[in-house]
Amino acid sequence: MVPAKSTFGFVLQFLLLLVLVEAGRKVEAAGNSRDNSWEIDAQTRFIEDARVHGDGLQHGSAEELATDLSCVLWSQISPNVLLRLGADWQRLSFDVPKVVPVPSVLQKVSTIIGLDYQLTDKWLLRAEVQPGLYSDFQNISWGDVDVPMILGAAYLANADLQWLFGLRVDPRSRYPVLPAAGVHWRFADRWTLNLVVPNPRLELELSDKVQAYLGAGIDLGTYSVADHFGDERGRPDLNRATLDYSEIRVGPGLSWKLGPKFSLEAEAGYTVYRRFDFHDEHLLLRPEPSPYVQITGHIRF
Repeated sequence: MVPAKSTFGFVLQFLLLLVLVEAGRKVEAAGNSRDNSWEIDAQTRFIEDARVHGDGLQHGSAEELATDLSCVLWSQISPNVLLRLGADWQRLSFDVPKVVPVPSVLQKVSTIIGLDYQLTDKWLLRAEVQPGLYSDFQNISWGDVDVPMILGAAYLANADLQWLFGLRVDPRSRYPVLPAAGVHWRFADRWTLNLVVPNPRLELELSDKVQAYLGAGIDLGTYSVADHFGDERGRPDLNRATLDYSEIRVGPGLSWKLGPKFSLEAEAGYTVYRRFDFHDEHLLLRPEPSPYVQITGHIRF
């Protein structure tokens, strides 16, 4: 059963998505430059309570309420160069007992600075950095600052097939360089294989306004915890430790186009993989698989 506190938080965040959609309608009506475009994405997710396993860990469990809000401006600064500027805020809230060495909150507040370069008719290159604060937002210091980077390339074979390659670079992570590859392939009239991280999917267009999909969601982040985080949990070695958090979700969903620039998605499924990894302190915590529900709003204008 979903606790009343988490239900209330999830409903509030869903209402925020609706407010953002209405705000986007008003902005579009005011007009915008043909050389600039905006992306606003808002997402809320609840993951059901799950038992947590780890070496020497007493009985404990964790549930999660996540919020993510991003806003990005795309600006065509030359025929071959597209500039991306924006901001991203994510808050992961965990309801855990003190016996579980997991922060009650992990947050990031970052800027987004990126460039897309059209190298040839077939090749597109991308570079993006996301400098910001990545921590539990207790005792904020320079140790909370991180600058992860994404490098990528896309090969545009034709209008229906594109291949994508990339690297995620974060020197603070246990895995400072993570490679990825994907494909966006419209292989039939209504079917698209959209295997692009962090949300690979198989998509089916049910109508001009409704799309069904089966896919996954992948979240990765590296965070610093507070000066006395470990003291409060009987693990002083975890004070100011670095934590890698990773999560993989799998499930079906539906996407509705509410207008030419707006869409709303709802999905549910299972969180099949979650890890809290204090890699320098050799402590790995593994919540069991558990169900989740998620709502996402997209605005493009």
